[in-house]
Amino acid sequence: MSSVHALSETRELRPRRKEGPRETKFLREALLTARRIVAADHPIGEITGSPGTGKSTAARAVQEALGGARVACWDGMTRSQLLRAVAQQLGLEGPGAVERMLAERAEASPEERRLVVVDEANKLGWRGLEALRYLADECNVAVLLVGTEIYERQFVSPRSRDYLVQLGSRIGAKRCRMGLLDRAECYTHALRPTVGDVQDREIVTRFWQGARRGVWRDALELAQECRAIMTAQGAQALTLPVLEAALAWSANRHAVEA
Repeated sequence: MSSVHALSETRELRPRRKEGPRETKFLREALLTARRIVAADHPIGEITGSPGTGKSTAARAVQEALGGARVACWDGMTRSQLLRAVAQQLGLEGPGAVERMLAERAEASPEERRLVVVDEANKLGWRGLEALRYLADECNVAVLLVGTEIYERQFVSPRSRDYLVQLGSRIGAKRCRMGLLDRAECYTHALRPTVGDVQDREIVTRFWQGARRGVWRDALELAQECRAIMTAQGAQALTLPVLEAALAWSANRHAVEA
C-alpha cells in the first residue's frame, strides 16, 4: 500500500477553496504585536524579517483583522508622497487632506485611534520614518512598520541618527520578527491545504527542505507547482516524483532570478 494517503481514483482532483491567511506562529505573533501597538502609549511598532518570510502576508492579515489602512512604499518615496498616501488611505482627500490629518491631536479618544500598516517601510528615508513617528506621537494614529532593515541601515548618517534613535525608543519591545517555519508548519499551512493529506514523512521532509527549510513564499509556490503537476498528470495524491519535478521547476526559477 502506498504510504501517501490516496484519494479515490474515480474522482477528478477538485480545486481547493481560496482561504484567508493561514495562522502560522509568526502570523499569530504579528497580530498580537499589532494589537499591542494600537493600545500602547507610544503606538508604533514593527514587523521585520528576511525576504519571503511572510511579512506582507502578515501586513494584510493585520489590516483585515483590525480594520486598518495599508500603504505600500516604493523606492524613493518622499515624505510628502508618504503623507498623502496615508491621508488617502485614512479617507482624507482633496486640498488640505494632509494638513487635516496632522492637525488631529493625540489627546483624542484611544478608541478612535486609526491603524496604518506601512508595508515595505525599509524603502523609506529617514524623513519619511520621522513623519510616521510624528503621526504616532501627535496625531492619534497607530503605525505598524513592515519591512527589512527598516531603520538600522540609516544610523550611519549623523544627520538622521538622533531622529532614528527616537524612533527606536518609541518602538521598544513592540516588535515581531518573521522567521522560518518548521517542517510541521510547512506541511500544515502550505502543503496540506494545497494538495491534500500526505502521510509519507519523506515527502513532507523533502518538501520542507525544498522550500529552503521553511521560507513561507517558497513553500506556497512549491505547493502550488506540485498541485499544477498533479492536475496535469491526473494524479490524485502527491508522490515523490511529482515533488521532484516541482523542485526542478523551483531550482530553474531561482537560477533565472539570480
